[in-house]
Amino acid sequence: MKQNYWNQKPRSFANTVELVERYVLREIKQEIKQKGLRYHNLDHALAVKRRAKTIFDAIKPVLAQDHSSKELQRLESLIDLCALAHDMVQLFDSAISADQPRKHIAGASETETANKLLKYIHCLNQELKTYNLDSAVLFNDYDQQIIRDAIAATVCKSDPQAGKVSHTFSIHSIYQPYLYESGAKISVVGSIIALADLGTLGIDGIDKYIQDGILVFLENNPDYEQLIEKLISDGYFQVGQEYDHYSFAADSKIKARLLTMTKFMINFAHERKARFELEISGFAPLAQQILRNQIFVHLSQETIDKIETIIPSQENVSLEELVNFFRVSKG
Repeated sequence: MKQNYWNQKPRSFANTVELVERYVLREIKQEIKQKGLRYHNLDHALAVKRRAKTIFDAIKPVLAQDHSSKELQRLESLIDLCALAHDMVQLFDSAISADQPRKHIAGASETETANKLLKYIHCLNQELKTYNLDSAVLFNDYDQQIIRDAIAATVCKSDPQAGKVSHTFSIHSIYQPYLYESGAKISVVGSIIALADLGTLGIDGIDKYIQDGILVFLENNPDYEQLIEKLISDGYFQVGQEYDHYSFAADSKIKARLLTMTKFMINFAHERKARFELEISGFAPLAQQILRNQIFVHLSQETIDKIETIIPSQENVSLEELVNFFRVSKG
């Protein structure tokens, strides 16, 4: 750790968190560059930070019943940091062949993110201690427990029961087991970060939800972004033109992969709505009411109906319609 990471010594815990956030931003940018991340990038990190702040600000009066002003300030700084850093490291399953979509191993990226972040925090703490600063400026053991817990809260797993909730399709969806655990949570930070992470549809609405879905697909299928643009630019779908760049078998493979994702996006929207009440059940009743009526305002049947209309998902949909839906300009 080098002293020139800052211009002046931190005077508050918020200042120290800002130092760590600078490190996180550098690491995210490096990860994007190395792994070609289209979704787990800086835009996503900042969006989760914004959504987490929206949630925290809204339920802050409720939290104030059990937390002092200083405690709330510290929690707010930890929420900012955890939201920004939760996807800092992205690990993909190396056993997946090159012609298959990239996949994460559940929990691996989150564990490595927490380990790397806390290692940096430990080094920062050790250096700051040499300046005889107020101990409140440093990360204490409880802060670090909160960080590890909050990042773990964003672990997503596939739910084999997803098709039984309320959907048209039998494609497995994903959820965050953390929000369903009955044991006492370390703090409210983990629940807020988890809700913010998968809160695009509920908080930001349909357009942003669809944009995120497209970016997830492009990140997990890095060869498809150029393929989609090439199909368009080559005039592959122009009537009366003959192109032998792609065989019927290739067309079928492309269509199947695109269609799988559009069905998943519709399933996932259903899941977000169906799971919402369970996922906020750990909050105080008044906080639940605030989240329901003021924050996650797009989780309605009207929203689901619109998504089913906008996203092409029928088996007889044309490859052209799917390709146009996934065009980079949409994301």
